[in-house]
Amino acid sequence: MKYDVLLADDDDSIRLVLSKALTRAGHSVRATDNPQTLLKWAEAGHGDIVLTDVMMDGQEVFDHLPTLSQMRPKLPVIVISANNTVNTALKSGRHRVFEYVPKPFDLDEITSAVARAGQTVGPRRSRTGARAQGRGLPMIGRSAAMQPVFRAVSRFAAANLPVLIQGAVGTGKDLVARLLHDGGPRQDRPFLRTTDFDNTSLTLQKVNGGDLYIDEVAELSAPQQERLLAFLTDSELIPAADRPRVICATRKDLRREVEQGAFRDDLLFRINVAEIRIPPLADRDRDTVELAENFLGQASPNQNRRFSADALEVLQRHEWVGNVRELENIVRRLAVLYSDDVITSDMVLQEFSKDMRAAGSGSEASDRFDRQLSLACRALLDGEGASDGSSHYQTAMAWIERPLITEALRITGGNRAKAADRLGIHRNTLRTRLKTLDLQ
Repeated sequence: MKYDVLLADDDDSIRLVLSKALTRAGHSVRATDNPQTLLKWAEAGHGDIVLTDVMMDGQEVFDHLPTLSQMRPKLPVIVISANNTVNTALKSGRHRVFEYVPKPFDLDEITSAVARAGQTVGPRRSRTGARAQGRGLPMIGRSAAMQPVFRAVSRFAAANLPVLIQGAVGTGKDLVARLLHDGGPRQDRPFLRTTDFDNTSLTLQKVNGGDLYIDEVAELSAPQQERLLAFLTDSELIPAADRPRVICATRKDLRREVEQGAFRDDLLFRINVAEIRIPPLADRDRDTVELAENFLGQASPNQNRRFSADALEVLQRHEWVGNVRELENIVRRLAVLYSDDVITSDMVLQEFSKDMRAAGSGSEASDRFDRQLSLACRALLDGEGASDGSSHYQTAMAWIERPLITEALRITGGNRAKAADRLGIHRNTLRTRLKTLDLQ
């Protein structure tokens, strides 16, 4: 079917591109660059669907959506936004938005959303709680990889469906679970984190129609899985308005766990109704920079502290096997160990070298150690050298020498002659290196 689309965006080029694409799809388009005109058209009865940007001339369209909804409660609204944060997604849900499409978008995605919106009838249910906007939102990121997560949170926050959150260690599964709770109508009810389902009646009483969160559901024993299944079955007897929701998180592939006999297939079908997959930090483009700056601000009372540009580049190129949690840990460590206003690449690389030495302490970790060391050397060679005038070679050698000499002195009780002998160097060489490395 063909529809009359009311398009609002203050970017001339976007209005032109969207108008042409929708016209080619057979729709008629009225385009404006401000929300006031959009409201006038809607009040006059024009339009079957609204397609609007979030920010226009310093105004946020969310401020006008209550008026639009009051005038035309059955008018579906599609929001497009370059401010691709979880806050935008949650606001979209709270204001009864039919679809939230982050920029940059594919034209096929827009035309598909318009086609789906045209097939709807009646007002849509609010998807998030009224207080979600005012709460501190713990998840940061504007990358394209995070937009499906934000949109899923917006859709599932107010739903009565069990949610399965999948992601590697440190990606933020706990944060997504809290967003689902705080962004929905259960926000004033308990958020119960437990794996104890021995007494179903007691657990139902504790959760009291709120959210029950199970972290790493794949680790549940066979008896625990059986009791969780019983809990889900008993929950279905409760009226929907007071029925608790189960949110599970896992870093494992549960389908593979089922194939290997480690997880019940009937339980998987019950908990995997709505699914959210969190990408690793390596896939999140420039989110690393925003996250690092945020963590530094949280860890430092001195608001003037910042990362140098080359330090941010080093952080951006890092592998981040431990994802956001690893990034937060190293930033907090940097904030404590260094009092400088500016965190430099040398400081970051020095902390990376400590992690690499720890990672390489076991034979099974040698491959990762070699890979991380290669990445650190590459980052060092791409930089401009140390701030103290040391060459790239001297800096890299110090990464190895400093802990090697420190350990030799430790195991010899501080005896320099014995330490030099243990290292296989002359004591005068050791004395020189101690002075150079500032290990006196």
